[in-house]
Amino acid sequence: MIENKKPCRTLKASGTEKSLFEDEALETIWELAENGEVNLSDLTNEVGNEKAVLDMQKDGLIIIKEEKVYFTEEGQYRARDITRRHLLAERLFADVLSLKDYEEDACLFEHAISPEVEEAICTFLGHPPTCPHGRAIPRGKCCKRYAREVKPLVQPLTDIEVGTAAKVVFITTPAMERLTSIGLMPGEIVKLQQKKPSYVISIDETTIAIDEEIAKGIYVKL
Repeated sequence: MIENKKPCRTLKASGTEKSLFEDEALETIWELAENGEVNLSDLTNEVGNEKAVLDMQKDGLIIIKEEKVYFTEEGQYRARDITRRHLLAERLFADVLSLKDYEEDACLFEHAISPEVEEAICTFLGHPPTCPHGRAIPRGKCCKRYAREVKPLVQPLTDIEVGTAAKVVFITTPAMERLTSIGLMPGEIVKLQQKKPSYVISIDETTIAIDEEIAKGIYVKL
């Protein structure tokens, strides 16, 4: 089951109720599938409309077999797309706008942005690998072009030059537990002092040494 999930409110202005239900259900299936197989009963409990779920099978979005739910190719594409937009919206609202209660707004936002805006947000954020809660953000075409074509406004600490000061925008989950325990949080201004043999950063009067893998999980804005 998905903990603390709030259903997206209906957006009549941006699409039909059926289409919006399908998007929400597909997004829910994607999230449930991150923890293993998706039971039909779990899905219907989450979305609250068994008939509409069964209609999604008729429409070629899912396959229901032995009380398990699977994506069709079309369903998987839509689920990946809507999930990516939602999780990028969460990153934008939490890390750039510093909002704390943003789930409903992320639900609205995911239906409102174009593919071009989605790529622009992803690039601005530095192609983040995870949402604020640690869920993996599906990769987009812009993420594949990132290394050779795009210089994002937000980038890993490992990509900036020694002597540069930068603001911490977000920290990925593997690095977060260790860094928050020593007082490094999003919003802090850090200065990169060295890269070898280990990464050394300073925060005010405090100097911290971290290994490269941890440094890769710290995303900063110059």
